[in-house]
Amino acid sequence: MRSENGLETQVLPDGKVDFFLPRTGLRHRCGPTGTLMWIVLQRQEWQPERAAEVLAEQWGIASESLRPEVDAWVSHFQDEGLVRRCSA
Repeated sequence: MRSENGLETQVLPDGKVDFFLPRTGLRHRCGPTGTLMWIVLQRQEWQPERAAEVLAEQWGIASESLRPEVDAWVSHFQDEGLVRRCSA
């Protein structure tokens, strides 16, 4: 799959996702947990609060306890150039 910024993604049979950004040559791979976070964040339009709620419900934990980790993943994906920074 290719996004508007040229990012190519592929979910692998082992549950990992492989990212490739042709303009920079960056290649990155996430394990199954990171892959799930990526998918949920995409489906929730990169809104960390909504993504934390979805993930918390799936994992049976409080969304407030998960929110810092989701925020960290969003920052990680942005720092790696895998997603664009959103302006508030």
